[in-house]
Amino acid sequence: MNELQTAISDLQSKNSEIKELALDKIGTLKPDNALELIVPFLSDKNPQIRETAACNLGDINDSRSVPYLIELVKKDPEESVRSEALSALESYEEPEIFNCLVDEVHREKKSRRARQIVAKQLQRYDNQQSIDALIILLQDEDVYVRIFAADSLLELNRPRLDEIWKQALIDESTYIREIANKAITNLQNYENLKPA
Repeated sequence: MNELQTAISDLQSKNSEIKELALDKIGTLKPDNALELIVPFLSDKNPQIRETAACNLGDINDSRSVPYLIELVKKDPEESVRSEALSALESYEEPEIFNCLVDEVHREKKSRRARQIVAKQLQRYDNQQSIDALIILLQDEDVYVRIFAADSLLELNRPRLDEIWKQALIDESTYIREIANKAITNLQNYENLKPA
């Protein structure tokens, strides 16, 4: 039996670790029917299997997986599964994904990792809504979320952020204060370069 056939047969195992290894193997081999093989495990009762399935949907780089991943982000009760699904969406840039990221910012108490992933991905959407969501994340109580938000806001820097950066100059994090200084300097240089 070849590797793929072994993996497909291992998906039927009662042992969750064997199932996860089989999903990983499918994610690595990327057969044409990878999506069809992985999707049923997104609704497994074991959250670790759902997490592994989401991760491997990201690995196969099949745009047909996007709706399944968005559904997981919206509905899965486990933070770890939602974080994995968010991470798997990183390869894509679509309006539905953007809406999903913004919704995640407004979700009731989320995990650090989910908010970090969202902050990182929002920099790819250069629009007002993205900036508003990043401003919220820059005010998060978790410094490790604020760091990701600061990095992304720096990428999308614009004059209207001047006051936000000034507030960030008093952040407890040295890194965020440095980013804020850099952002303010960039904005001043931009203003100075504009024709009179």
